[in-house]
Formats: sequence, C-alpha cells, structure tokens
Amino acid sequence: MKKNKIILTVLAHIVGWLIFLSIPFLFSPEPPPELKHEFGKLYILPVLTSSLFLILLFYFNYFVLIPKFLFTNRYIIYVLLCICCIAIKLISPFIIMVIFHKPENIMLLHPPPKFMMPLAFTNSILLYVVILLSSIGLRLNSRWKLTEQERLSSELASLKSKINPHFLFNTLNSIYAETLGKADNASDMILKLSNMMRYTISEAHHDKVLLQKEFDYITSYIELQKLRLPLNVRIEYKVISEAYELEITPLLLIPFIENAFKHGVNPEQNSVIKILLKIENKELHLSVFNRKVETEKTIQETTGLGIENTRQRLNLIYAGKHFLAINDTENDYSVLLHINLA
Repeated sequence: MKKNKIILTVLAHIVGWLIFLSIPFLFSPEPPPELKHEFGKLYILPVLTSSLFLILLFYFNYFVLIPKFLFTNRYIIYVLLCICCIAIKLISPFIIMVIFHKPENIMLLHPPPKFMMPLAFTNSILLYVVILLSSIGLRLNSRWKLTEQERLSSELASLKSKINPHFLFNTLNSIYAETLGKADNASDMILKLSNMMRYTISEAHHDKVLLQKEFDYITSYIELQKLRLPLNVRIEYKVISEAYELEITPLLLIPFIENAFKHGVNPEQNSVIKILLKIENKELHLSVFNRKVETEKTIQETTGLGIENTRQRLNLIYAGKHFLAINDTENDYSVLLHINLA
C-alpha cells in the first residue's frame, strides 16, 4: 500500500508539472509563417530550459532550503538564497541563447513580438514566486501531517498505557478472590491470565493484530470470569466469524466486555450478560448486554474510564469507519459497535 501511494504521488507530480508548464504554449497564438523558424530556434529552447530549471528550483527549495533554513529560523539566509535562485532563473534563458545562437539573433537585439508575451510571462519573477509559495505550502502541509501522526501515536500510546494495567489489576483481584475460598480453579485461572499477559506484552504494542488473536484474548478473559463466578450468573458468549485473516487494533473491544462484568454481576441478583461477536462483509459487529445489579461503590466510581478511553481510540483510529451506540437504561446496559475492517 505504501509503494502504491508513492507511485501515485510521483504520477501526480508529473501530470501536474506537464499541465502547469504547458499552459503558456496552449494559450500562445500561432506565430507568423515568416517567424516560425526563428520561434523554434530563438524562443522554445530557452523556455524549455528555463522550465526545467524551474522544476529543479522547486524541489531544491522543498528538500533543501525549507528544512535547512526556513524551518530552523534562519530567515535572512533563506531569503538571500531565494533571491539568488530567482536571479539565476531569470538570466538562464539569455545564457542559453548566447551559447547556442549568434549575437545578432539574441532576444535583447530583437524584442519578442506580441504573440510571445505569454511565454515571456512564464519566465518572469511572478511565476517563480508562485512556485516558491507552492513548495512552501506543500512542505508545511507535509510537516503538519507528520506532526499530527506523531500526536495521534502519542495519544494512542497514552491510552494503551491506561488500559493494560486496568485489565491486569482486575484479573489479579479475581484470582485473589478465588484463592480465598477454594483453590480448585486457581491453576486454570493463572494459565489463562498468563495467556492474556503474553498477548498484551507481545501483540498489544502493534498498530494492528490478527482478528483471531484478539478474539482469543476476549475468550480467555470470559472463561477466566466464568471460573470465578457462581453458576447462577448467566453468561452467553457467541462468536460468528470465519474471516480471522482480518486485522484490528488490539485491546479495542475488551473494555465494553469488561464493563459488563463489572456492573452486571451480583450472585444475589438475577445477573445476565450476553456477548456476541460477528464478522460480516469485513465489518465487525459487537453486541454486549448486561442487566444492572448492585455493585460496590468503589467499582462504580471507576465507571466509564475504559469506555471513554475506547471512544477516543475509535475516533482516532477508525474515524468515519465505525458506529457506536450505548443504551443506558434504569434496568440494563447495552453496547452496539460496528467497525469497518476493510
């Protein structure tokens, strides 16, 4: 994909230059028959040479002058170098004519007729200023995009650092509660926790992971919860998918599922949690439902931390490619999430 983007950028530059540099020729009237020979010898070669020099100046300004002088606040040097470039560009057509033509044919001795005015205008200082401003604008836009990407990466890293310890803390609490009563399931819980930690350490730092790995992580989390919860807590978990070759941002779905277990489980009340994961036409569908029950106040105070972080990650990574609906009523809480993974 990156290679295709480079090819498209190069083609866009080529087409843009061809259109831009052909405008003067397209709008110039046909020269008189007696001047056609002189037109080809006297004017076209300098104009083409000057146009080539104009392209070189554009990229010289873009890749050298702007980053080395303009972006480093060396403005006086930058302006002086630009003036030098303008001067070289303006005298280059005359140098070409001196080299390739006899003095009596030089344009200085034979002012160009009126039909040559558009070509003369393309070699003026105004055209160079346009090219100069264009290169600055493109460079500033490129720099802004790079800065924005770095900002997004920093924000995502910060959000991930908030999420991962949250998972570990809750899971360790579950194992601790299990060992206080009976230790029959402790070994299985530790094994599943080990698998989860291995995933967060080896995969969660990547921008994208295989959907299969993300689903395995969610399954381990749910099975870990089943081991510690009493049988009267009804948990319905279903996965409908065969497109595991798709990729997704890691640890993006688990906050919604974890939220259901935090606020939908009370052994003394009718606790129901329903989770559905479905892939259809390269689109991920997540449905999470839990019945609201009474929970400890310390847990309620943390409500929304993981959900809010996940909202931010969705807006940063899948902007315009996701739909999130949360239905929070008096008796139940449900989440419906669609993500286009294409």
